[in-house]
Amino acid sequence: MAYEIPTPKYLRVLNALRARIEDGTYAPGAGLPSESQLCAEFDVSRPTVLRALGILKQDGWIESHQGKGSFVRGRPPSGGAAPQYARDAVDLDEGAETEILHVGAVLATPRVAAALDVPEGTPVYERRRRTVSAAGPIDLISTFVPVDIAVGTDISKPDPISGSILDHIASRKRLRADYATERLTARQVDPSEVDALGVPKDEAVLSVVITAYQSTGAPILASLIVMPGSRHEIEDTYPLS
Repeated sequence: MAYEIPTPKYLRVLNALRARIEDGTYAPGAGLPSESQLCAEFDVSRPTVLRALGILKQDGWIESHQGKGSFVRGRPPSGGAAPQYARDAVDLDEGAETEILHVGAVLATPRVAAALDVPEGTPVYERRRRTVSAAGPIDLISTFVPVDIAVGTDISKPDPISGSILDHIASRKRLRADYATERLTARQVDPSEVDALGVPKDEAVLSVVITAYQSTGAPILASLIVMPGSRHEIEDTYPLS
């Protein structure tokens, strides 16, 4: 005689909630139904609901706030560690082996506009810096921040920012970076980059766009890194916290 083993009740709740997050029923930043509402919907006990929510939180799908309930973070990142150049782009202390080349408002190019989810030509603040060594320039990093985030911070000031720019934004604006995406492409160096990088006009460079997001999916900043002599293309997502 064959016996059918029923799906554990907590898995039914967990799988249903995860499916709703994946299909957008519960969007990033949205609150989940209360524990009592979930108990009633799935006809299960509170410990069953808590177990399902605990696993979703542990796996990075949701986060909870004391007295406020559970909120969606979205699909968890792939989990790989952020590569060093990506960390440098958003975490590097501007006072350490870096040279500030430009600080000020610029109009968002198509690539920057797409990264920050703003219309092309929207004013954003740029901080462009160059990492240098005894052998010469290593990379050129331009970090772009929406005006509403930059206002009230030191991002618009010409002086180097001590410590991570993301940490600076978090302390001044209470905006925490939850995850980042990266896009890497190989291309010929742009004429505006030749002198800054000290390379020939036909040099191949690796162009990397790193975009840091809040848990709601709203962009905080985008950094464009240009490094000489690399020839590959890849895209990845990784946690920042």
